[in-house]
Amino acid sequence: MQNGSREILRASLIQQLSAYSQNEDEFLRHVDHMAGTQGDQIYPVLLNILTQLEYQEEEAETVWRNLVQHRSEMMASMNRPVNLVTAVCDYMLTVQRAMVHPKVVELNLFEETHHFSKCDSLTGLYNRTCFEEALKTEAARCKRHQSEFSLIFLDLDHFKKINDSLGHLAGDYVLKSLAKLIQSEKRAEDIAARFGGEEFILILPGTQKYNALILAERIRHKIETMELSYEGTPIQVTATGGVATFPLDTDIIAELVDCADRALYRAKHQGRNQIVLFSEDKRHNCRMDLIGPIKVQELGMKNTQVPALGRIKDLSLSGVLFESQSPIALGSRIQVEVPLSSREQPLVMVGKVTRLQRSGSGYDVGATFLHFGDQDRVEINKHFSSVMYASSPAH
Repeated sequence: MQNGSREILRASLIQQLSAYSQNEDEFLRHVDHMAGTQGDQIYPVLLNILTQLEYQEEEAETVWRNLVQHRSEMMASMNRPVNLVTAVCDYMLTVQRAMVHPKVVELNLFEETHHFSKCDSLTGLYNRTCFEEALKTEAARCKRHQSEFSLIFLDLDHFKKINDSLGHLAGDYVLKSLAKLIQSEKRAEDIAARFGGEEFILILPGTQKYNALILAERIRHKIETMELSYEGTPIQVTATGGVATFPLDTDIIAELVDCADRALYRAKHQGRNQIVLFSEDKRHNCRMDLIGPIKVQELGMKNTQVPALGRIKDLSLSGVLFESQSPIALGSRIQVEVPLSSREQPLVMVGKVTRLQRSGSGYDVGATFLHFGDQDRVEINKHFSSVMYASSPAH
């Protein structure tokens, strides 16, 4: 089970334990109902809450059924109600012998301690140790199922200036505000952690690179437009980020964070307040000869649009960056026609908008290609290695 899903299930079970503390038979019926809707994954989580022991799903269901039966037998022999915790202790000590010297701890107090052992005390996000464990778990899951996941690595720009000018309490306020924003933007299954200082990192299970870029760009834009103030002083905050994908960029876990960090460094080098995809750039000076502006048209629109003109800035096998006089919404599907001097017909590509940023009197629009014709792919391959957002400008 993914760490994010496990934490949600754990929180739900703890809530139900508290709600049915005076009616444990109703809680047991609720567990049966949850097992019917969510499967056997409920049992190892439930046993971990009650015993702090780890079980595989098949074994956990057997232990849970035996434990419930043991409680019923204790009530029959003692002719009085027996609460669940008492039955758990007796079963684990005398039947399964999984415990030797159990220690009774108030559940809410234990869960609070458990939470702080995994989470950063300032922001409430997972700490670096918990992140590294989740990263290993997600990589192992992806290898088993031959799937993928992405990382987003974010760093606040010029954060030291905030601490120096307004004090560390103001800096703490900014970090907590950013953490709250990230929590509100991520999916339930995503893992968000404070990596250190003003650095934050997200694990996005089952997420392709261009979808990770869309989320990263949305978070970056919301950070830029946050209205923050401390003791009456407005605070303007921006963030720079890098995105890397497993196993596309690397299938070695120890290298994945480094890939995202290298993309982040590249984004800072290019001017900050932007998101960059990791890529192994092999050729930096490739140029394609254009004979005019590109034509851009949004797809799926009910009305017939006249293609807008734009000036291309970067082009690679994976994406395009161009200047546009009008904004194009993130996530929009667009068709891009690129006129080349080397052929009569323009390159025609379909992509999804993953970047939108003000640039002078217009906008910088970035799109990740979804598909284009085989001949067009060959044409780009003549000029570019397989890189994400080639760094050299076109004519």
